[in-house]
Amino acid sequence: MKKAIKIILIIICLCVFIFSAYNIYKYLAEEHANKKLNNGLIEKAVVETSNTNTISSNTEDEYTLPLSVDFSALKQENEDIIGWIYSENTPINYPVVQSDDNEYYLRRLTNGEYNIAGSIFMDYRNSASLEDNNTIIYGHNMKNNTMFGSLQEYKSQEYYDNHKIMYYFTPEKNYMIKIFAGYTISVESDIYNLAVIDEKEIEGLINKSDFKSDVDIRQDDKIVTLSTCAYDYDGARYIVVGVLQEI
Repeated sequence: MKKAIKIILIIICLCVFIFSAYNIYKYLAEEHANKKLNNGLIEKAVVETSNTNTISSNTEDEYTLPLSVDFSALKQENEDIIGWIYSENTPINYPVVQSDDNEYYLRRLTNGEYNIAGSIFMDYRNSASLEDNNTIIYGHNMKNNTMFGSLQEYKSQEYYDNHKIMYYFTPEKNYMIKIFAGYTISVESDIYNLAVIDEKEIEGLINKSDFKSDVDIRQDDKIVTLSTCAYDYDGARYIVVGVLQEI
């Protein structure tokens, strides 16, 4: 009897091991597929520009445009690609897609293949041309910091000081995203309702932020909210919010 129980326990442990090993393999395989696909898109459509080239914005300042993006090439791969988001010296260097809902690209790559990493995607209610007061872009919080996994690094003032600006490219225009706030919120937060964000709400974002910023925000500025999962509590999300500035 004891021998039979021992054999059963060994079989159970073996099954658990095989199941766990399979899940780890599947996760790593999907992670590799996501990276391979994105690297292929970068190789096909993204070129790093010279650090010596500066471009004028709609202010008196000049900024270096770090990338050149060929959207005609990207559209050949997938018509749903509407933009490209880039943060220098971080893993964030991805196409941004948009579909008719917020579910399709949650677990699909830009080629439509199922993948746990999903894609970086814009809220389906937003205008792809960034005409809204608040544009929301989603990405998974991956354990290896890919996709939007690095957003939670903004809990550190030092990280913010080294990554104050992101870039967003579209077929028509290029933008800087001047980061001014980042903190943990609930998925039920009003910021996900796409309501017009007024001066009082902007002040609230700044006061709750994990870091201090000196970004000047005007009443008519448009903002971008980058959102990823957080694990502080059930339904937690980490957001990084920035002002859009056309370049």
